[in-house]
Amino acid sequence: MAGLESYVQNELYGQVSEFLYDVEETPNGEDFISFVLNIKQGLDQYHQDRVGSLEEDERALAKAYTQTMLVQLAELYLDRAQELEVKEKQIFLHQYLANTGLNKEIEQLSDDLARSLMMALHSAMKIPFGMPNSDVPNYVRTIRGEDRELFLASLIINDMLMLTGTYEESEEAIMAFKSEFSSSQFNSVLDESLVSLEKLKTGALVENFSFINLQGDKVNLADFKDKVIYLDLWASWCGPCIQTFRTKTPDFEMQLRDHEDIVLMYVSIDETEEPWKKYLDKNPMRGVHVYAGQGFDAEIMKYFKVWGIPRYLIIGKDNKLVTPNAPRPGDEAISKLLELVGS
Repeated sequence: MAGLESYVQNELYGQVSEFLYDVEETPNGEDFISFVLNIKQGLDQYHQDRVGSLEEDERALAKAYTQTMLVQLAELYLDRAQELEVKEKQIFLHQYLANTGLNKEIEQLSDDLARSLMMALHSAMKIPFGMPNSDVPNYVRTIRGEDRELFLASLIINDMLMLTGTYEESEEAIMAFKSEFSSSQFNSVLDESLVSLEKLKTGALVENFSFINLQGDKVNLADFKDKVIYLDLWASWCGPCIQTFRTKTPDFEMQLRDHEDIVLMYVSIDETEEPWKKYLDKNPMRGVHVYAGQGFDAEIMKYFKVWGIPRYLIIGKDNKLVTPNAPRPGDEAISKLLELVGS
């Protein structure tokens, strides 16, 4: 794997950049697919040469890595080809998957691969990835032919990764998928993804995470078990986090200031404590301020499947989860919090 990653990062992306960006006009789709097929041929030979030297799980990882990278190349082309209309981009994406054989060769959907497929489709439809929308899922449901199974499974997995819907909605989507594709090779990974969401079901007991406060004392989530917690995951380097603090948080805090049974908890994932403390020293805020550190590797980030910040959660009394993907500070969040405390 190390050799493969080194080749992709140090050589392949340079070739792609030269072909795709060091030219005045976007190469046509057929030429780009031919270019990728040459790359794929070399990668296929790389895997073939190492069949005997890699364990089965290592071969599977290398294969998934390669397929993800090839899908990402399609996304790069779609981003470059801004002159194409949405319909033309959609056609290109399906042709790309067919001509490279990926729509038949993908037998296991890793999280990264499913996400990359959805990112490529978002790019084809000129919709920023991560922005809530109904156009992408509606389009996926209209796909027919060989790509339908792959895109439907990828959509469901990506929705679970991003917590787009509830556990129950994901369960319903998987049941519908299995009804249509009862023997799909993707059924097992869909089941595994759903199991990983069980701890994020409404009413699930949240793990008793520990943090450090501004005074250096240990703070446990269970210390607030008799409160409703609005938990804000942020970092001092996060532009959208800081923008929300400046424009939304002051009024949000003001409207909730008299509700002692509601705790506003701000959890920093800065890599070190210094920028966290420095920001709060210059920009004091109400609420409980604690430090988790470790960036996206923090346990709380992994637990709640956080892929981007800011992220907001609501934890009810007795530390039971209300929602792992709460509304941003504003009227909707206030209404939900007041409802939970009976106000």
